[in-house]
Amino acid sequence: MKKTLSVVLTSAMALSMFSSVAFGKTSADFTDLKDLDAATKAKFDAMISAEIFDGVSDTTFGLKEEMNRAQFAKVAALIMGLEVNKDLKTSSFTDVSVTDPANGYALPYIEALKTANVTDGYAEGQYNPAGKVTKEQLATFLVRVLGKDAEAKALTGTDKTVSGWAQGYVAEALALKVLANNADGTFGGITNATRDLLVTGAYEAKQQYVPAGQVSLTEAKATGVQQVTVTFNKPVDTAKATVALTKGTANVATTAKFADDKKSVVLTLTDVKVTEGNYTATLSGLDAASVAKATATFTAENEKVAKLSFVNAGDYLAKSTKAVVKIKAENQYGETATINGGSYTAYVSGQTKTLTRNEDTGLLEMTLDTHAEQSEVSVIPVNVFLTNSSVSVQKTFKVGTEPFVTKVELGALKYPAGKTVLSSEGDYAEASITRYDQYGNVIPEGAISVDRTKFTSVVTPYSFDALKIAATDYDTVKISLEGSVDKAADYTATIYVGSASATLTVKVDSAKVATKVEFGSYAGVLAHGDKDKYIPIVAYDANGTQLTAQQIADQATAKRFSLSISGATAATGNNGNDAIVKTGEHKGQIKISSVDASANSVVFMNLGIYTSNVQTNVQKSFTIQEARKPETIVLDGDKPAQKAIVGGETTVKWFVKDQYGEKLDSTIADYVNDYKVEVTATEPTVADFTGLSTMEFSATELAGFNKKELKLTALAAGTAKVEAKLIQNPGKANENVLKTVSNSMEVIANSDLTYSIKPVTDMYATLDSSVVSASEKALTETGVFNGSLGRKVVVKAVNTSGEAVAIPAGRVISAASSDQNIAKVVQVGNEVVVVGNKAGTASITVVYKTVAGATKDESFTVNVKADAITATTVTADATNDIVMTSAVTADAYTLLPNLKVVDNYGVEYTDVELARYANLLGIQYVVTDVKGGTVTVGADGKVSISAGVTEFNIKAVVNGKTATTLVN
Repeated sequence: MKKTLSVVLTSAMALSMFSSVAFGKTSADFTDLKDLDAATKAKFDAMISAEIFDGVSDTTFGLKEEMNRAQFAKVAALIMGLEVNKDLKTSSFTDVSVTDPANGYALPYIEALKTANVTDGYAEGQYNPAGKVTKEQLATFLVRVLGKDAEAKALTGTDKTVSGWAQGYVAEALALKVLANNADGTFGGITNATRDLLVTGAYEAKQQYVPAGQVSLTEAKATGVQQVTVTFNKPVDTAKATVALTKGTANVATTAKFADDKKSVVLTLTDVKVTEGNYTATLSGLDAASVAKATATFTAENEKVAKLSFVNAGDYLAKSTKAVVKIKAENQYGETATINGGSYTAYVSGQTKTLTRNEDTGLLEMTLDTHAEQSEVSVIPVNVFLTNSSVSVQKTFKVGTEPFVTKVELGALKYPAGKTVLSSEGDYAEASITRYDQYGNVIPEGAISVDRTKFTSVVTPYSFDALKIAATDYDTVKISLEGSVDKAADYTATIYVGSASATLTVKVDSAKVATKVEFGSYAGVLAHGDKDKYIPIVAYDANGTQLTAQQIADQATAKRFSLSISGATAATGNNGNDAIVKTGEHKGQIKISSVDASANSVVFMNLGIYTSNVQTNVQKSFTIQEARKPETIVLDGDKPAQKAIVGGETTVKWFVKDQYGEKLDSTIADYVNDYKVEVTATEPTVADFTGLSTMEFSATELAGFNKKELKLTALAAGTAKVEAKLIQNPGKANENVLKTVSNSMEVIANSDLTYSIKPVTDMYATLDSSVVSASEKALTETGVFNGSLGRKVVVKAVNTSGEAVAIPAGRVISAASSDQNIAKVVQVGNEVVVVGNKAGTASITVVYKTVAGATKDESFTVNVKADAITATTVTADATNDIVMTSAVTADAYTLLPNLKVVDNYGVEYTDVELARYANLLGIQYVVTDVKGGTVTVGADGKVSISAGVTEFNIKAVVNGKTATTLVN
């Protein structure tokens, strides 16, 4: 029992650092480790290089030798990082003696364990240094090291080769994968542990171990000319920890990369090199209570050259005017030295030569003219040394025959920024090309004739010339995508120089190339006489990815599709591709300009792709319906107010629907005299009417009715009413009213109303803005109100039933802002606008009067933001028919019917506001596809249309959002 307790106590240790024995050795130095697999060998290398383990001799590790308690004590103390007094000569255990030839070396390690209360020995006053350690005792040690004692005690096991007391520890060791079962599935717990198990078990435990206690910086040192490595005694929280570097009192700019085990960080100097002087690394960001030592200092030296070596492939230089000798200079960190070529002296056959440093490779180079030397006879002694130092290298080269290319190497292919594949026409990637002569040396440009160094190329599989390979310069190969490919694929580019060749793989994406096409879902109908109807297309690339509307339009421009239509008129040029819309709302759809077929006949469409790699087509037919004609009138938008006080206003808007449930702007000529819309109003009336009056819209004027917004104004007691009738065969004996719609606004008493201020949405910091003009600010501040730059204060009312009641405007008596620096109040008469000044929130208090004359007050909060005004949506009608008899100049916004921009504050800009705030919004106009003349857009937003123009597209572009109208 005492023996077991001793091991249990011994196992309460923590992995933290390694110590010192086998400096510079690796597993390759030991014959019995040569057959280890790569993964196991890496573990041994880590433990050997960390100087915990050495061999039992210079060439033998002692892989399967059993370890004893003395060996165990040394490894344990080193792993724990305990303070070991190697000068100790006496032990507290009677059986441990410095004179013991086998185990005396372990005395200071055993005492370190006892001092740390890790062990109290094997028996009273004894440690038993020669005693063996079993596998189950080793398992217990490793589990306790990882702080999993409680977990182990909660486990049970049934392995008959493990002692009862150790079942839980073995089970936990297996679960943690620090040890493994034997090939027969048993653990063999009572067998003695061998040195290989101690190595691999300790290695695995180290990877999982998190030491207890506070964090300390254990070391900081320069590990590169621009690199400092800082180590900790335990992992740190890398989300919080930061490590700064200073030289004296000056901060040194660095970037940090923490190791995967979080026990160290590499600081890379961003602007300067490590130079002579004292540096300090300082840890911060962690709780002060969790840090024991937050700084580590070190003394650095300037970069120096520690070693020079020739890197030419062999002893021969070709007979050439440009034979290049290359030398690698290594600094004290094992890096390629950054010291320039002027710091070296070179003698070639007794003559001084100049060295240059290749900035790409870091190598020192000198070019020799050997063309006058005798092949296979002449020799060239080369001596290079760091000036005024003893660091040098010498070599005698032989002169061979004239150079010719025997080998070609291609560097890694570098794709466009942010890409790993060529996907768009014009994309290109580049790779370096290096030519080698018969001696393995690089052939520089100009060393031999151009004809003997230029390359030819072959691409497989054949890309139909989509991939073009050319030389950017002597050292660079450029591979560009000149056209579309049908399938995404890896292409092999083989580069030939003479009889030498090299290959590289080029990844090409066909994401923008249609290989399958379908007709999309069309919810409407095609009727006789229809104009400008659009049929959706759905296309896919070779990967099955659906193309966007823009990509479909691009494919049509590239003549990818084949389209034929019978029974309807569409653009047929470019093999039918001209019928596919390239811009605007219907981009990527087939435009049917007119449906000529009679009712009940059929329109046929055939859409396909026919290339060397793709042959596919689809068909679709439409049964033509009767011509469209008006059938009903419906409300457009929100329901108007039904109640009002005298002076209150509301608006109503309707539109006409055809028999197919679609909005109808006009009927065909067949029915031009068969329908009209008649609008009437009664007093109290609407604007546009006088007394009891009528407005009429013929069948060709339905677009005007659909856009008409009628305003009801309550002028006196009674009911204000506006009514619209859809009439068939007007004025004829068989006149018939198809549909009557109306809106009434009852004038009610001004009592029993509840008043409130309409909520004010977020607004822009207009007055503090650098993009709003001074004149606009001045106008806004003096009362030229505009919803785009301010928010009008609106008083609203509801009756006892909660219904909205239209009330007269001008109810505000006064208004004040809690902070005019944030939100400024501008009042003219009984109208108030709140204008944003600077970002922040402010309280606005409004005093207003009810219709009954009572005075009320209400406060609300406004939120002012400095976020720049940007467009969130841009919309306009798809077409605009205008009449031109001569050249015309017009405001661009007027050519896009119903053009509307909505910004990120929810503000809508229409009509003249689009011109007034063009600069603020950043509105631009682009004209394309002009037919019959010229159309230009001026900087002032004016569009000049020459005589003879029959058609063009005009696009409004705002913050990357667009709306396009086809002007006929």
